[in-house]
Order: sequence, then structure tokens, then C-alpha cells
Amino acid sequence: MIFFLLESIKQAYRALLSNKVRSFLTMLGVIIGIFSVITLVTIGEGAKTYITDQIKTMGAGYDSFIVVAGKDANTPPSPKFVYGDISFLKARLPEIKDIVALNPSSGDIYFGKKKFKATVIFGTTANYLDLMGGKLIAGRFMSVPEVESRRKVAIVGPKVADELFNGISPIGEKIKIKGVQYLIIGVTEARGNFGPIDMDKRVIIPITTAKNMMGNDKIMRFNIFPKDTETIEETQKHVAVILERRIGSDDFRILNQKGILSIVNNILAALTGFVTGLAAISLLVGGIGIMNIMLVAVNERVREIGVRKAIGARRQDIVLQFLVEAMLISLLGGIIGIILGVGGGFLIMFVIKGTLIIPLWAVVSATLVSAGVGIFFGVYPAVRAAALDPVEAIRYE
Repeated sequence: MIFFLLESIKQAYRALLSNKVRSFLTMLGVIIGIFSVITLVTIGEGAKTYITDQIKTMGAGYDSFIVVAGKDANTPPSPKFVYGDISFLKARLPEIKDIVALNPSSGDIYFGKKKFKATVIFGTTANYLDLMGGKLIAGRFMSVPEVESRRKVAIVGPKVADELFNGISPIGEKIKIKGVQYLIIGVTEARGNFGPIDMDKRVIIPITTAKNMMGNDKIMRFNIFPKDTETIEETQKHVAVILERRIGSDDFRILNQKGILSIVNNILAALTGFVTGLAAISLLVGGIGIMNIMLVAVNERVREIGVRKAIGARRQDIVLQFLVEAMLISLLGGIIGIILGVGGGFLIMFVIKGTLIIPLWAVVSATLVSAGVGIFFGVYPAVRAAALDPVEAIRYE
């Protein structure tokens, strides 16, 4: 049986080589279907890793959660949080380790006559670097007294420093932000992009001197770090109750990494389902193409089938021969699709500077599906070949 199977594979391989163009065109539907799925799955897995890393950069790791002003993400918020809420929450909830406040904005920065467009200007608290990550390459970060006394100090990204000061140390220089002068006390390390935001073009100032995107000094967001990550959901509930009483409204929402990733996974799942549907249509077309080509192959080799049956080939031997040929066409198409899919995923991840992740289950599934398509659509031609009468087949012109 094994010997006959190997011989069937050799014959199938020779048959494919004798009609290279026809074989490739037959494979095309399978190639496109498998390529689509592998590319999307590779991009999806890489995107999950990339987004997880970006969420951690936001400060929404598994050790913290975010409180954001505005209950509805689709409407402009009306923030009601103030700097005093930090000490208020910490005093009433001993399970909180620390809180970072953030007020995002953007705008132009001036140094003399030079102008620089900052991708983000945000106010924060003195514990930002310790809890959210990052380092300085020059100078120092703001202190608690500087934040509480509303000192006009600033920490700039490396691109801000290079653009405005041409390689000269900016420490001790003053820049103007929205008409107010700030003393530069530090320069952050290069961090790259956070989505569309270039973090190397950011400016950090005390939360007490910063206006948010809405043009007021109310705080837009808190990053809250519990002492025990095992009780993070319970802490979230306590924070929600206290804040609602504090501001007299429930106009805020609480996010954590699990919730954000759940949204991302739902989007990717919907996209995967859509592309999988398209891939299924492509595989169906490819399978029908395989069946048609195998029927042509049967008609072309009627005399060969008759001779083989006349010298003792059994019905199942003929069936196996044509099934192997159909499966080989589909399997080779699947392998080409996998290679192109991985290549496409690599190219896209390279462009967006993401991590290439190739799930083994996707490769195995694609291989099995492509082989299964060949077997399923090869059954009818194989059975038809095996049903030929040897005498009539030998006489066939």
C-alpha cells in the first residue's frame, strides 16, 4: 500500500509538471484563499502584540486601570476631575498604591523665533516616569513641590531638543507654550511612536499648569495603580463609587488592559470572519477548478486507465491515483499560499515596525484545509475514472 501510494505521488507529480501553466492556474484559487487567511492571522497576532505594548506605554498594564472623563467615548467629554481628587482617593482607598494624572493637549512651541509643532503636550504628576516607564537622557524630571506650587517647568522629547536647539543642550533654556514661558529641566529618551503620535515630539509639564484638549484645567484622566493586582476589579468598583459621589456624576468610564484588548480582539475577530468568508469563496472556486481539471485529466487518460485496469489495477487503486493527484494540486497551492501569506505579513509588520508572529495552528490548519479541498473535490473525478469499463477505455480514441 505504501509503495503504491509513493508511486501515485510520483505519477501525480509528473502529471503536474507536464502541464505547468494549467496546474498553476488550477492552484490559484487555493493560493489566494490560503494567502488571505495566513496574511490576516499573521497581521492580527502581530497587531495584538503591538497594541498590547502600546497599551502598556499608555499605562494600562495588568497592574493598573484608567479613569477617563466622559461616559460616552463618541462625544466630547466634560471633565470634572481636579488635582485634589488624587489625595482624596488615596485617603479613602488604602488599597491604592499611587495615581498618575494626565491632561493631553497639543500645539506650537516657540524658542525665540523658532517654532515647533508638538504632537502632544501633556500635563502630569511627578510620579509619571516611575509608574508609566521611560528615562531621561539629560536633566531631571519635575518634583512634587514643583507640581503643587505650579512651577512652569518642562521636559521635552529628543526631537524637540534637536529641532529647536540644534544639538546644544536645552537644559536651562526657556520655551513658550500657549503664551506662557516654561523652563526646560529635562530631555526624555527616544520612545518612538504611540499609534499616530510621535512620543519624541512631546512636551511634559506639571498637571497643575496644563490645560487639556477642552481648553480648561480640569483633569482628563487618572491612571490608578492598586497595591494588589489580584483585587484590581474590586478597586475599580470602589473608585467608581467614590468618584461618583465626589463629582456628583457618573460622567466617566473605567478602562483596563483586559477591556481594551477585548475591544481590539472583537474588531480583529470581525475582520478575520470577513476575510475567512472571502477565503472560503476563493477555496470553493479553487476546488471547483480542481474538479474540472481532474475531469479533463480523466478524459485525457481514458486509454491509460483501461490498460491499467486490464493488467490488474483495482478500482481503489485508480481512485487513489486521482485523489492523490487532486490533493497534491491543492496541497501545493496551500503551501504557496502559506509562503506568500507569511511573506505578506512580514512585509506589513516591517513597514509598521511590528512584531512578526506566525501562529503554528494557522499554518497547520491551512495545510489540512488545502489537502481537504483537494480530496473533497477530487472524489467525483476519481470515482468516475475508476468506474470506466476497461474494454471501452482501451478502445477510446
